[in-house]
Amino acid sequence: MGVVLQSVWLLLVISYNCLCFAIEPIKIGAFFTESQTSNSINWNVFKDNIPPKLEFIEPEIKLVSKSDTFEASNLVCDAASEDPGLLAVFGPNSLIESRIMESACDFLQIPYFSTHWRPMTTVDNNLATFNLYPDANLYSQALLTIIKSLDWRKFVIIYEADENLINLQDVIKYQEHREGYDKNDVLIKSLGPGLDYRPLLKKVAKSGIRRIILDCHSDKILDILKQAVEVKLLPDISTSFFLVSLDAHTLDYSNVAPGTNITTIRLFNPFDDSFQKVAEQYYPTIPPEKLPVQTVLQHDAMLLLATTITSLLNDDPMLDVSSESKYCNSTEPYEDTLSLINRIRDTVFPEGLSDKPIAVWDSDQPDEIHLTRNATEREAELQKRLMNHNFIVSSKIGRPYLMLSNLPGATGNARYKGYSMDLITEIAKLMNITFEFILTRDNLHANIVDDLINRRADLGICDFTITHQRRELIDFSMPFMSLGISILHKEPEVEGLNNMYAFMDPFSWKVWVYIVTLYLVLSLIILITARLDPDDWENPHPCNQSPEELENIWNIKNCLWLTLGSIMTQGCDILPKGISSRIATAMWWFFSLIMTSSYTANMAAFLTMQKEVDVINNVEELANQNKIKYGIMKGGSTQEFFRYSNNSLYQKMWAVMRNENPSVFEDTNDKGVERVISTKHSLYAFFMESTQIEYELERKCQLRKVGSWLDSKSYGIGMPFGADYRHAINSAVLKLQENGKLNELKAKWWKEDIEGTPCSSIFDEEGNQEELTLAHVGGVFVVLGAGLCLAILFAIVEFLWNVHNIAVEEHSTYFEALKCEVKFACNIWITHKHAKPDISESSSKKSNENNINRTIIAGAGSFLNVNATVLNRISNDN
Repeated sequence: MGVVLQSVWLLLVISYNCLCFAIEPIKIGAFFTESQTSNSINWNVFKDNIPPKLEFIEPEIKLVSKSDTFEASNLVCDAASEDPGLLAVFGPNSLIESRIMESACDFLQIPYFSTHWRPMTTVDNNLATFNLYPDANLYSQALLTIIKSLDWRKFVIIYEADENLINLQDVIKYQEHREGYDKNDVLIKSLGPGLDYRPLLKKVAKSGIRRIILDCHSDKILDILKQAVEVKLLPDISTSFFLVSLDAHTLDYSNVAPGTNITTIRLFNPFDDSFQKVAEQYYPTIPPEKLPVQTVLQHDAMLLLATTITSLLNDDPMLDVSSESKYCNSTEPYEDTLSLINRIRDTVFPEGLSDKPIAVWDSDQPDEIHLTRNATEREAELQKRLMNHNFIVSSKIGRPYLMLSNLPGATGNARYKGYSMDLITEIAKLMNITFEFILTRDNLHANIVDDLINRRADLGICDFTITHQRRELIDFSMPFMSLGISILHKEPEVEGLNNMYAFMDPFSWKVWVYIVTLYLVLSLIILITARLDPDDWENPHPCNQSPEELENIWNIKNCLWLTLGSIMTQGCDILPKGISSRIATAMWWFFSLIMTSSYTANMAAFLTMQKEVDVINNVEELANQNKIKYGIMKGGSTQEFFRYSNNSLYQKMWAVMRNENPSVFEDTNDKGVERVISTKHSLYAFFMESTQIEYELERKCQLRKVGSWLDSKSYGIGMPFGADYRHAINSAVLKLQENGKLNELKAKWWKEDIEGTPCSSIFDEEGNQEELTLAHVGGVFVVLGAGLCLAILFAIVEFLWNVHNIAVEEHSTYFEALKCEVKFACNIWITHKHAKPDISESSSKKSNENNINRTIIAGAGSFLNVNATVLNRISNDN
């Protein structure tokens, strides 16, 4: 009996083991298109993750024809009916055929796994279908979030097929409607048929937009990029491509355009350690970063199915997971007896190959994206690209921003100098970049904008005003200079006399010093010439026809009185009689006439403050008169200000300027300044930006600025729309502003780079321009000086001629007579001399010098009135 019981117990154990551990065969249907078979599929992923009791038979891949949907349906039905144990179906990546198979699997209650894109417009009633490809709706939101994170405001969408637009639906809606806005921020272009995409790419390049979203099959991407290089679109540093295809990361872009900004997306992180371990185990021949998305999704689908089956068996080890044959022509739909479909939906997805790319995006927060790279890493990557690029800077000739350097043999950037050159040089030092200046066509601001739009230049630097119209076409850096529109005029403003010493204002203090000094010097000159001139030595006793002494009334007191009476226009009771002294006195009278007349006229103008031309002090006064014309530069930002201003006053002025004949517009600011200077009676004013007016005022002292700014604006550095280096440029400008370098550059080119003395310094030294300075009356001093030199010359000639006559008459040597006369003339305290000379003792060199003074004849006759006795004596001698 014991033996029988033992045998029964052994039989039960063996039966239990056979039932529990019997190998159950399971099958998976694989229906792929021809393109899918090229992808690496490793069924060991499923085999390695199911319980040992299950026997997996690797499926035979059956090709699905894209042209025969009926055949696709038959393939699923045949597999379900002929192969008992068909546990799941992996379908093709073609949309229509996949839909047919989904319907069949839903009827048969067989899980259907799809790994391709499906449109979000389809209503999914097939509960047996599991698509591991990102949901189209969420995928579209993710793309929009990425575009926003890239700060792309204007871009071009290039798509291959109509279904691609479904992915980009949210991106297309990114362009908001704006009333009165006639420009598109988002351009949509179709690739079209054929393999030549150059015409399309040329149109994109011509549009000036350099942000491009490309949604096409990965097989076409490299061809499109190569053609973009040929049409000069891709080498532009401002060009950025965003490739929507999830397989774009598998391509090699190194031979297309090194350094180009190309952004791709993928569903996994190939640099994760766990990912690399799995990839090396199952896909050793493919680099982890090159795994196609279909391979990754199929891997995850097999892993999901294996995990679900294992979960079912863990709950019920006796569960038979094999299935019976199923038929599509059944009158009743089948039920999921294993609850496999519901368990798959409830299964927490295991750690597979799919992972988040570079940035983390969560479908629960579709408007947010978290980049894995920090700002420092992104800036370092951008800096590396900028260092390999030579920036083209478009500019125009215009003082002081850019001028020709005139250096002999200069080439490249050495040909130019100015504020713009110094500014970009400082920026280039901070950014560690190189640059090259080019001059735009016709020296116009509009052509600089055109250069930036068409990518002929990377930067635009000059007196480049940031305006709304330009911001619609290009980007600007943060302002490097603030300014406003003001009025340039020639006539200085008039100021009242508000102090008790206003009578001194007609002449500057220098002129007053010169007058007083000249008064003293002229009195001394008259004294000297009168003593030298013999005609100023008179007979003190007119009744005595033969006086023994002659008298000279011109002492220092009388000379000062004569000159003082002249300058005060009162005259004098004594007058000189000699030719030389009269010439000196006449020149002083002429000087006095000019100075007193000038003083009187200027004093009247100061006291009454009446001028020959009208004076304007602000824009309102200018607008409310019709005598002084006013104009602006054609085609500049100042013209745009008046044209589009909502201010009624400025609209009125714009209408006046537009209808003036002859035209009040000028082609350049320089021509406007010249017109202000050259127009008589200051009857023309010119509207200019305040910085340019400051520059002109330092160099042209006859100009002035009228009133305050009409508006407030700024200069900025122009860039192509959406330039990647805009942030770097802004950072450099901000640093230059913080360290005071911008102020230094302005002081250098506005105040220091001047030939001669700046006008501001002249005003500081000489005061108000209303004073008569030496420059106004300098000619009078020149005339006076010339007259005085002539008087002195006559006095010397007369003196020497008189010495000659004395020497002849007294039979003495010329040197002895000259010596005696000079010594006597130098003794200014002696005012009497002998009428007839006593020269008997003077012939001997041993005679006493005191006797010589008494023997010299005074008034022996001038060279114009020769003594008759002397002439007769000379005649008798002959």
